[in-house]
Amino acid sequence: MNKYYVYVQNTVSGPFTLDVIVKMLIEGSISNNTQISCGKGTPWQLISDRPEILHAVSQWQAPASTQAEQPIKVIPVQAVAAQARQPVQQNPTNQQIPVVTVQAVPVKAQPVQLQEETAVFYCPRCNQKYEGESSWLGRDVICTTCNEIFVAGSTELKPSPDSVSDEQEYISWENSTGDIICPHCWLHFGSEQLLYIASHPSLTGDPVLGSLAQKRFSPTNFNALGQALDAMSYACTDVACPRCHLKIPQTLIEEKSLYFSIVGTHSCGKSYYLATLIHQLRHKLANEFACSLLDVDPEMNMVIDSYEETLFRPVKVNEVAVLPKTQREGEKFVNTVVMGNMPVNLPKPFVFELKHQQRQAGAEDCNIVFYDNAGEHFQPGGDDVTNPGTRHLACSNGIIFIFDPVNDAVMRQNCNDQDPQLASDVNVYDQSKLMSEMVSRIRRHCNLNTNEKCTIPLVIGVGKYDTWRHLLSRDIADLDTISYNDTDFSAVWNRNTVMDVSFELRNLMLQYAPSLVNTAEGFFEKVYFVPFSNFGCLATLDSTGQAGVIPNQIKPLWPEQLFLTLMAENGKLPVSTTAGAANQMPTRIIDDFIVFTHPGNNSVVRLPWFYSQSVITVDGQTWQLPAHPKAIQQQQPQQAADPERFINDDLWS
Repeated sequence: MNKYYVYVQNTVSGPFTLDVIVKMLIEGSISNNTQISCGKGTPWQLISDRPEILHAVSQWQAPASTQAEQPIKVIPVQAVAAQARQPVQQNPTNQQIPVVTVQAVPVKAQPVQLQEETAVFYCPRCNQKYEGESSWLGRDVICTTCNEIFVAGSTELKPSPDSVSDEQEYISWENSTGDIICPHCWLHFGSEQLLYIASHPSLTGDPVLGSLAQKRFSPTNFNALGQALDAMSYACTDVACPRCHLKIPQTLIEEKSLYFSIVGTHSCGKSYYLATLIHQLRHKLANEFACSLLDVDPEMNMVIDSYEETLFRPVKVNEVAVLPKTQREGEKFVNTVVMGNMPVNLPKPFVFELKHQQRQAGAEDCNIVFYDNAGEHFQPGGDDVTNPGTRHLACSNGIIFIFDPVNDAVMRQNCNDQDPQLASDVNVYDQSKLMSEMVSRIRRHCNLNTNEKCTIPLVIGVGKYDTWRHLLSRDIADLDTISYNDTDFSAVWNRNTVMDVSFELRNLMLQYAPSLVNTAEGFFEKVYFVPFSNFGCLATLDSTGQAGVIPNQIKPLWPEQLFLTLMAENGKLPVSTTAGAANQMPTRIIDDFIVFTHPGNNSVVRLPWFYSQSVITVDGQTWQLPAHPKAIQQQQPQQAADPERFINDDLWS
């Protein structure tokens, strides 16, 4: 069904259906000389040049004896209305078509005083609210917002104004679907459901964000540039989520988005990691992959940008820099909105755009969304409807679990005793409990069966490498993970280098934290183990006794490798799987595992299938693993976590 926009008095209005355009012509509100268009990308034409409109007008004006039975038309009220398809008696030529008016009330409107026997119903696709006589229940209606044809009904009658509460009470997002995922409340919705944010300063008051917030509205009028106009005819360029009403960057609508969750207990260094990661990616991606990591919205990224400035662009480079602890509440870290008639704290996302400077085959620009939760969010019992801070795990395209050796009761005993963080054991915690809690939440929110594995790739990043680097046989500072094509100088990521290190670190983690390893590999399809250091040096205490780092000593080691591993899993990174010559490892393929005897200690090793064809190093000797049948079937990179396969387990519906 076509949608039409008309240009009258320097204003674009619409969208309108063909029947509404015909009625406007008959009433004289527009003429054959009015310019009309079918939307963005289509030319403006005179109505007299549109044969389908002229034909429709002639049908309406035909004699009654030649007319087919026509449906009742529900004419727009204040540019927002519904149409109904119901048969009526034929009319004489000089009589108008019967008109029944149904008023459409935008979701954002204040509670409407409804008279007795007034019914309220909603479009099941876009949730547009309508009110009208109770006789309309059970009749077919065309929504003027999205043109969906639906049956008005399944809504209780409102006997008196006293029973009317906030508009949000009657909106259900339980079955909402679409290509866009809100980075704030993780709602799936279509672009036609976007709300616009009013520009004029007098247009304030929002039922979700409060009385001081700018109004949100569904646009009906546009200027010549196609920009939505608010009630004061000011152009509006910012858009918002239809549920939480929080601002959504334009690039999230136009480009694909990847969501990455960072998980870890308190004091494990999540904020330090994220600041270091962003800093490293800005340099590494530009220098090696001809990509730029751009701030989509500096206001949204204000916190992480301040962290990066504290560590890498300080005024006093010789003084200890300490980042503030991430809080569970507070305007810097969460947005408080009203959903389901209760205040809800939503974590603030950090949104970046990955822009390719040099186009390679299959290269696409995309958005990168990160979350930095307080460690308390991941504790058992920390997930509820008012603080759903870790709900992003369910729609994540990759998860980074930061393991802190200093705060592990077993592994800290073998860490460098020069590290000042070892002086206190107040933050020692069994991090396998955190892994179990994360698994439980993902299984619940994704509605996974007990025996169903999660296809979201997981990287267990073992941090603070400087304090335990002696436990690995090789120094990761000496390993090269990037190689270049001599023909076009393009860079590729050496997957085997990371897989080799992952194999050794996995064996080490099985010694110190076997429960964590087994829990992770029992639930996730792919689990990588990657060491890294935010600082490249030991921590330093400031004058208050807090652990930090002296900025001019920072030399990060491998923080970007955790992220690049996930990008490769999502098919967003050119990957090289070649490795040097190696001995063939005698193995057996048993189910989803590659099983062999460890050449060094003769223990039985059961490696997950995705180590297929990797070259691993044992006691200085390299061994080639065989191809696993499951890996052969999945040779083409696939998106690890397709949001559409998840059931929308809505906490607020």
